[in-house]
Amino acid sequence: MITDTMIQLGNGATPLVWHVSRGVDDGLRTFVGRVLAHLSHNTMHPYVVWSMSSDDGEVFDCEGGDYCATIGEAETIFARRAQTVPRRDGVTNQGETYNG
Repeated sequence: MITDTMIQLGNGATPLVWHVSRGVDDGLRTFVGRVLAHLSHNTMHPYVVWSMSSDDGEVFDCEGGDYCATIGEAETIFARRAQTVPRRDGVTNQGETYNG
């Protein structure tokens, strides 16, 4: 089930903004997406944008991170990643229903 309720990251980081969609029969895991997260233990680069995937839609594994000093920089990267992934519908926790 794709939901806009809080997700959990397997690495313990705090998700701030995310987009989740179905993996759609193309060899991907059941749920895929991207996340902008906060790393409380990293004072130099406290924000990161990762690709993420999950089998259950609740706990997500993260990979391919862009680590940022400011949330503004991370928001720009999050938006840029939206332009480079297939359009699969899905949902964000910001009330949007498009992949961007």
